[in-house]
Amino acid sequence: LPPPSPSKLAMATESEPPQQPPILCRVRSGSADEQGEEDWIVCESEGPSFEAELVRALSLPGLDGEPGPASVALARQLSLSLPGEALQPGPSATSGGYGQTSAEVREWDVSHGPRKAGLSKLAMVVPAVTRVAANLVGGTLATTGYAVGKMGETIGVGKAVDSAVFRAGFTAWMWSNGIFPTVKYEPLGSAGGDIAAQQGLRATPSAEDMTTTPVIVSNHICYLDGLVLAAVFGAPKIVAMAGARKTPVMGKLMQEMEVIFVERGDKDSRQATLDAIVGHCENWSPGKRPLLIFPEGTTTNGEDVIDFKKGAFAAGKPVRPVLLVYTGQFDPATTTFIERRGEIEKTTDAEWGMQVMGHFVHSLHVRVLPPYIPSADERADPGLFANNVRAHMSTELARVRAELTNRSWKEAAGREEGGLGYKFGDFTRMSVRRLRQTLGACVSRPHEGQGR
Repeated sequence: LPPPSPSKLAMATESEPPQQPPILCRVRSGSADEQGEEDWIVCESEGPSFEAELVRALSLPGLDGEPGPASVALARQLSLSLPGEALQPGPSATSGGYGQTSAEVREWDVSHGPRKAGLSKLAMVVPAVTRVAANLVGGTLATTGYAVGKMGETIGVGKAVDSAVFRAGFTAWMWSNGIFPTVKYEPLGSAGGDIAAQQGLRATPSAEDMTTTPVIVSNHICYLDGLVLAAVFGAPKIVAMAGARKTPVMGKLMQEMEVIFVERGDKDSRQATLDAIVGHCENWSPGKRPLLIFPEGTTTNGEDVIDFKKGAFAAGKPVRPVLLVYTGQFDPATTTFIERRGEIEKTTDAEWGMQVMGHFVHSLHVRVLPPYIPSADERADPGLFANNVRAHMSTELARVRAELTNRSWKEAAGREEGGLGYKFGDFTRMSVRRLRQTLGACVSRPHEGQGR
């Protein structure tokens, strides 16, 4: 958001009458609407009043009555303080490729995971070329699966997105991009019986049944999350930007998945979206497609779970918590900053895309927790409900991350760098490590006998 030059300010001020101050800045706040008209935040003041007007525009409430993450990020970049915004103190970061700009850095907005840098980026060429070729195959399979599903839809078999053929093709496309999730469903425990009793089911549902709650809530790490969860959970409903409806092929597909579209720049649309979420929960019944929501409202580094928005919990219905942990040799967290050699640097979507294309495998673990059934107090207070689910997921995430680390190739090989998954040479490192441990035990035994 570059400030207008003094000369332009002077010309605009001289050319406009005092009662009609010039428009000095327009900030695009959302996607185009149905007619293609752009949605702008317009600030029509100059001097100190211009800053106040910009703060007012950026402070317009979002879905949960709070400024959206994009508005908060823009305000932070411009060194503006929004009402009620609690910035956590952090180190000053110099943006790479954006000039010498300082900004407050939140810990959850910094990726500490592995990625290629420097000369090692040369090794990304072969995976990138391979990915392009693999996408041709995967895209063909996905398109074929969708076409077969549409044929079944015409004869009354069901929606194309619900067909086994389409889901198989969609999964093949995901694999062609090197995305290989593993899924573990934890036992339902007492929650299974409670769900069955509440919903009038004859038998306790299985842990693998994701249609036992109207809403699935997950931590949000990167752009791949929605794709992965859509594939492993059988295309649940999602909330998406209205502009995505115009995307070729995917836009039509999203409409068939009953996606709830929201205009980020339209306050009425945001309220309508909240109403749609509540309406979905009220009209939902066991066996129907659940709604997938990322209640953090933004992506994080995945090391913890940040505060939740209240939209997913407004209906006071049970939710199914899901945790994502990426384990590959590239950390795909879509954060504003990355840590490299102890320094905090700003990163870009272009860099993220290059890293995704430049790695053969993106492995991740999906942990599905038992349903969280709200108490009477939580049903009456969406904020309390959201905070308690967040605290529960934060505790469980720490447990799952520790469990995965203890059982990882990284731990077995004794590596200090890289992801948890297999890295070339890990088997040799593990063998050498075990040999050293064995030799060390053999050497120590004679000394123990002499001491006795």
